Amino acid sequence: MREIPLWRGNSAITQAARLLVWTCGGALVVMSILITVEALLRKFLGQSFGGVDELSSYVFAVTAAIALPYAILQRANIRIEIIRDLLPGRLRILLDILAWIAFTVVFGFIAWRACGLAWDSWLTGARSITPLRSYLAIPQGLWALGLTASVAASLWVGFRALVMATAGHRWAAAALLSPADEVAQELSAVLPQSGHQPIGEVR
Repeated sequence: MREIPLWRGNSAITQAARLLVWTCGGALVVMSILITVEALLRKFLGQSFGGVDELSSYVFAVTAAIALPYAILQRANIRIEIIRDLLPGRLRILLDILAWIAFTVVFGFIAWRACGLAWDSWLTGARSITPLRSYLAIPQGLWALGLTASVAASLWVGFRALVMATAGHRWAAAALLSPADEVAQELSAVLPQSGHQPIGEVR
């Protein structure tokens, strides 16, 4: 049976997710600088920007949600594997499928509720009960967008696994849903094999 590249034609999805991760990282760096300056101003000058704590909570919530799709595509989301690793191959695959289903369903429900919350805030013009009086629809909308993208990334991984299984690459399909081996992932990045992407990277 002719071997086909596992991730061919999907680099745009990974590149978009990577761009979002870099954007989130930049936002966190800027936020950390603001928090540091705010702390120094309070300590030495008794002054404050005002609202930094509120803005930081928005940034942390939004960046965590928006960065999650990239973690899903990299199979870097945390999973407890103590029992799984003790089981034979077929049972591990079954647990991986159940874990994927549970993750997708739970996050689908959370994303649906988050979108409803953001939409209600937009319709009512809801503002925070803080001195900033922030429009809540903005951070809530970005948060909901990140959660929705996470569900889309999980569905994409499941779709790719189904395509690979249908093409006869059942173990490769199972690898898509399994936790990433961090050691093998690091080694594959240092010593990449010809024609293959680093282990655990969905493109």
